[in-house]
Order: sequence, then C-alpha cells, then structure tokens
Amino acid sequence: MNARINARHGLPVTLQLITLFLLAFLLSLLGIFTRPIGSLSLFWPVNAILLGLLLRKPAYATPLGWLTTYLGMIAADLTTGEALPLAMWLNACNMSLIATGYGVMLLLPQSQRRMGKPQAILYMFTASLSGAAVASTLSILRNDSLYNNTVITAWLAWFSEQFSTNLLLLPVFLAAPRLKQLLRMPINWPLRAGMPLLALLFSLIFSVYIGGPGAIAFPIPALLWCAVRYQLFTVTLLTLLTGMTEISSISANLMLYETPNNHNAFLDTLMSARLGIAMLVMGPLILASSIAVNRKLMRRLEHSANHDFLTGVLARSALTRKAGELLEHKYKSKEAVSLLLIDIDHFKLINDTHGHVVGDQVLASFAHIVRRELRHDQLFGRLGGEEFAIMLPRALAAQGVALAEHLRQLVQKTDLYPGGKTPLKITISVGVASLAMNEVKSLEQLMNMADIALYRAKSQGRNRVESFNVVSGNSVEHIMFR
Repeated sequence: MNARINARHGLPVTLQLITLFLLAFLLSLLGIFTRPIGSLSLFWPVNAILLGLLLRKPAYATPLGWLTTYLGMIAADLTTGEALPLAMWLNACNMSLIATGYGVMLLLPQSQRRMGKPQAILYMFTASLSGAAVASTLSILRNDSLYNNTVITAWLAWFSEQFSTNLLLLPVFLAAPRLKQLLRMPINWPLRAGMPLLALLFSLIFSVYIGGPGAIAFPIPALLWCAVRYQLFTVTLLTLLTGMTEISSISANLMLYETPNNHNAFLDTLMSARLGIAMLVMGPLILASSIAVNRKLMRRLEHSANHDFLTGVLARSALTRKAGELLEHKYKSKEAVSLLLIDIDHFKLINDTHGHVVGDQVLASFAHIVRRELRHDQLFGRLGGEEFAIMLPRALAAQGVALAEHLRQLVQKTDLYPGGKTPLKITISVGVASLAMNEVKSLEQLMNMADIALYRAKSQGRNRVESFNVVSGNSVEHIMFR
C-alpha cells in the first residue's frame, strides 16, 4: 500500500487516506465541541468540506477513501463518549449526504464543477437540497425523537442545518483557486475597491445590532455590490461570512430567551432563519458566477482581437498600440528602447514550393521559436505576411543587436517539420533600430529606421542582422554587419 502512487496527483495512496481520516476526525470534533448541549450543532462543517474535497480531488473518492472518511467520523464520536451503534448510525447519515451530493454533482462535467457557470450553482443547490433531505430522513428512521424533538421538528432541524451549511461552505471549496493562483492574488486593495466590503461589514453590524425578522435582508444590497466588483471566490467567502454571522447572531439572541416552554418556538425560528439565509446567498452567488462568465468571454474576445490567429503573437494593431504606450513611458522614464523588424527569407518560395498550408505552419513554428526566447515585457507581433516585429524596453542598441543575432542563429540551426518527416530550414533577416535615453522620436520614425536596416540586410544577401543608428541630424551610420 505504501508503494502505491496515485498517477494523477502524484500522492501516495496512504497519504490520501491519512488526509481523509484526519479531516473527518478533526472536523467532526469541531462540530461536536461547538454543539449546544442537548441539541444539534449550529454548524456541522465536515460534510460540506469533505464533499468539496472529493469533488476537487476525484482520485480520493475510492471505496477505501469513503470507508476511511466514515471511520474518521466514528472515531470522533467515540472519542467524545458517544455509543458505537448511535455513532455508526449518525455518521452513516452524514455519509449519505456526501454520497448524494457527490452523485448529483457528477452529472456536471468536471470542468464545470468549479462554480464557473450559473448552471454549476444550481447543481450545487440541488446537491445540497437532496443530500440534506436524504440525511435528515435517515436520521429519524432509527430514533423517532432525536434530542427529544418531534419527528417533523427533528427532520427539519437536521435538514435546515445541513442545507444551509452546505450552501455556505461548498461554494468556497469549489470556487477556490489553486494554491499558486491564491498566492498571486493581490493583497493591497485600493480604497475604492474596498468600498463594497466596508458596506457589507457595516450592514452586518446593523443587522446584528437592530435584529428582528427583517435583519437577515440588510446585507443583500452590499452582497450584490460585492458580486459585481469582486471575483467569484471572494464572493463565496463573503457569503460564508454573512451567513455564519447572521445564523450565529440569531441563535445567540434566541438562546437568551429560551425556556423549556418555548423550546419549539426557538427551533422553529432558528430553522426558518437558516433556510432564509441559505436562500438569500444564492442571488449574489448566481450574479457573481454570471459576471465571471462574462469576464471570461470578454477576455477571450480581447485576446482574439489583439492576437494573430495563426501565430498567437500580437496583431499589428495591438502591437502598434502597446509599442506607442511603451514609447510614452520611455520619454517619461528616460530609458532606451530597441525595435527589431524580422523578415523570413524567401518565404514566397516556400509557399510556391510546399503550399500555403506548409507556409502557415512555418509561420507558427517560427513564432513559437522566438516567443520562447523573449521576456514577458518584450512585445512580439506580426505586422503582416512573413514580417514580424519585437519591441525591447530598456534595451540599448548593442542589446538589441545581440538578441537579433541570437534569434538569427537559433532559427538557422533549427529544423522545422511543417509537412511531415522531411525537415525544412529557414533563415531570417533582421533590422535593428534603437533610441538612446534622451532621444525622442515617434513610433513611425522608429519603424522607418528599422525598415531601412532590414532592407539593407536583405539587399546584402539575407540571413543577417543590420543596425541603424542616427549620428547627427538625418545622417545614418551602419554600425553592425553580420
């Protein structure tokens, strides 16, 4: 068992089982220790968290994984003095919720289980609803009077807690980014970006302070504002904060006035509040999910508009715009810039000899070769046909020429296989133009300078680098020749 490795996730199976057992054990203890005496827990997080884990990590959902989870829950109950038969039955109810919710969510493709579409939220709602219904039904089959309540009260108490807890917790775990993405998220927000959060906090304070049946609706406008401004994962955290705050506040206020004579009224009010809060958070979640879909679509449209469909590099319009912005920054920061114009030698002959399909593959392969050699802040785009351009910030003439020569040699020695097994060699000609720190010229002038250098490289036999340098006025000196 120790030697077995999960091929998909690279984790030993034993480590997966230990993780499941500890999570089930510790989360069950958390729910038990926060449970009022003689009542169900205010929050029972273990079911929602483990369901989210199994959906995020399907490799954990093995028969042995399910059994280990069940044993972890039972161990927690036994540790706190629960009788074994009752512990087995109650945790079988918990497992039924996880299994039912897992089965419902499996109806969605795995790519859509991360809350990226409103449809996923509706499935999550159905999974939480059906799972809570199954678990609460099983809970009353063994004992008609759980914690001295009537059957219907016991059923509703279990159902309302599990349904609301799942709707609050499960979206967080399904929408959570991976650890690397989470660490890259900005921490310092500008004041304007924090206004929706401040509005939500103030609305929560007012809802707790004022109280009453309408208080649970106070945070809704602020939550909707957050849904419009923030990422989906952030919204799930805020809905969790809102729901837990309101349920805890209502429960605390009710406990102050609870007596044996009004116990049922206490439960009825708490159950109603749980269900109402669970329903209220659905609106902001669906709105945030819809906006996330629209943002993703807009990014795709923007990428299509700004990038060449064949090579994936910047299109001419986007390259021109970004290069102009870079020049404006250069004038303010007094930094040097260099521009490389690149032309694939005898490209028309390649099209005529091998066909346009091969020619397109040559363009894509060339762009891939060059892109691997550039930094993220260096602009690379296609001007049209077989002509490309690279804009280098903070690059003196010698640095621009050095990169151009490196690319020329790399392309020359690289075998391309655009049509199959037969290798194809290509070469490039490069014209380099640079602006020193104090030079001020337009992008059009810089392009003309690089074009003159490129023309010289092609007229001198191709497969070479030529550099243009302004010495004085309009005079030109050829300073690099290879």
